[in-house]
Amino acid sequence: MKFYKKLCAFALVSAMALSVTGCAVGDKTVYFDASSGRNTLFKIGDLKCSKKEALVYLLNEKNIYGSVDGVSLWNEDFDTDTMTGSIKDLSMEHLTRVYVLNLYAQENNIVITDSEKAACEKAAKEYYKSLNSTEKNFTGANKKSIEEMYERYTIATKAYKAVMDSVDEEVSEDEARVMEAFVLYVSDEKMAEEIQGMIDYGYTFERLASTYTELDSYQVTFARNEYPKEVDEVVFNLDTDEVSHAVAADGGYYFFQCLDKYNEELSEENKEVIIENRRKQVLEDIVTDLQDKYFSDMNQKLWSQIVFPDDVSDLNSGTFFKTLNDNL
Repeated sequence: MKFYKKLCAFALVSAMALSVTGCAVGDKTVYFDASSGRNTLFKIGDLKCSKKEALVYLLNEKNIYGSVDGVSLWNEDFDTDTMTGSIKDLSMEHLTRVYVLNLYAQENNIVITDSEKAACEKAAKEYYKSLNSTEKNFTGANKKSIEEMYERYTIATKAYKAVMDSVDEEVSEDEARVMEAFVLYVSDEKMAEEIQGMIDYGYTFERLASTYTELDSYQVTFARNEYPKEVDEVVFNLDTDEVSHAVAADGGYYFFQCLDKYNEELSEENKEVIIENRRKQVLEDIVTDLQDKYFSDMNQKLWSQIVFPDDVSDLNSGTFFKTLNDNL
């Protein structure tokens, strides 16, 4: 389920940008209207997402994300209205990513193989058989429609892998470098001048930082781009134990003393963070490009009408993605 987890992690962040009128991607917004059709939830290019597919995603993501440590959140002790809204946002973002990746696959001749198609057919039979009558009635899906959903998801998986394979995973030690330092920040220029004088006189920097800093903490561990560019240009050129001059940034003045200019363990971990951020950016760029290129619209009225019934005790299916993964 690696693809599902990766795409959902991206969707969880992006879902925060989803609104009633449109879906924000980066600094772009795709505005939806109500012309998609009575049983079509949205269109992107020539691809249409059905109400059935949305309900299958909603059903499964309700049960994947609707419990914590085995405790169901779908009862009177919790705010189920807010929970429903969150699950709907996540499902919509997840679905739109799958469809955009299918558009990417079309443009890049990424297709499903005969063996993958057979696996989707087998998984569809298995998953449909696992549904109880309430779940079948809720989604309205049949074996054929589930098979088509699985084929789309498989193509999206392949497109996602192709996108991720294009990401440069070479990260230099300097780019990933994480350092430790004492930091002192003051907003007043006169105070900054006095502190500079005390540093020049030989006062212990740690004592100055602990006494005068306006920050919550005076000892920090950080990588590049966590502070303003002006700070990075100075601090990442310090040697261990070296103290910086005053750096004007963020409406005040920073001083740093380097404690360790290269924390090896944290720097290695930061390489993975940098690579993951590159992956997210590549995917977001593709999404933005395709949604700019193709007309997109959504049946907002239909989407607003989709809710879970009051009694969800028989809506327990959460194996849609796992079943496909087990068969591929």
